[in-house]
Amino acid sequence: MTDPAQPLLQVAGIQCGYGGPQVLKGIDLSLSAREGLLLLGPNGAGKSTLLRILAGLQKPGGGTVALGGRPFRPEDPDHRRRIGFVSHESLLYHGLSGRENLRFTAELFAIPRAAERIEEVLRLVGLEWVPERAVRTYSRGMLQRLTLARALLHRPALLLLDEPMTGLDPAGRKQLESLMVELRSAGAGILMTTHELAYVRPIATRVAFLKGGKLVEGGAVEEYPVERLESRFLELYAKRTERESRA
Repeated sequence: MTDPAQPLLQVAGIQCGYGGPQVLKGIDLSLSAREGLLLLGPNGAGKSTLLRILAGLQKPGGGTVALGGRPFRPEDPDHRRRIGFVSHESLLYHGLSGRENLRFTAELFAIPRAAERIEEVLRLVGLEWVPERAVRTYSRGMLQRLTLARALLHRPALLLLDEPMTGLDPAGRKQLESLMVELRSAGAGILMTTHELAYVRPIATRVAFLKGGKLVEGGAVEEYPVERLESRFLELYAKRTERESRA
């Protein structure tokens, strides 16, 4: 059993490299139930790498990850059930329909009353009108909605969201915002990366900036109104932005 007094997620000293300089140089963070942590940084800062490690899809070069006070073991089905992951890649089968993709996921997680749960998540993400179409015919926004539905299907305690609003229209972004607020209020922990800063403040309770492979700054979301969040981002990464503009 998970100890409710323990953080939902605890990360200590996570490191990772790809044969060159370390991308992550010792990441420490914790996340409790009903918390939303917004992880900010420019492209290539290591945000996606960190989320893949936390999802169990990539091994770190060092450090530890714990779920509910227990060492995270990606091969443990119980641990995998606690995590829902939305990545840059949809990880969907494009030859199958939306509903068939969800049925396959439901079998992997042995979800009880799977048919009812599938219909529920299709409604949650606004895809109840198109579940029989092959995924290869979906627009980018529809793919993102189905990816989110798959991540929510097994009712995970921890949601790892890597740019979840990519491809969504304004209505879809607002719908996602409302859904994430509802899930966090119900007890989920959310760790999210995004550049859509105006939509995520209701979801987040805390903010952290990733720079040089380390978390260099952070605090309660109330300390970072949208204007300050944007200006602080530009201040922290100004030199990098200048280099990219000259490239």
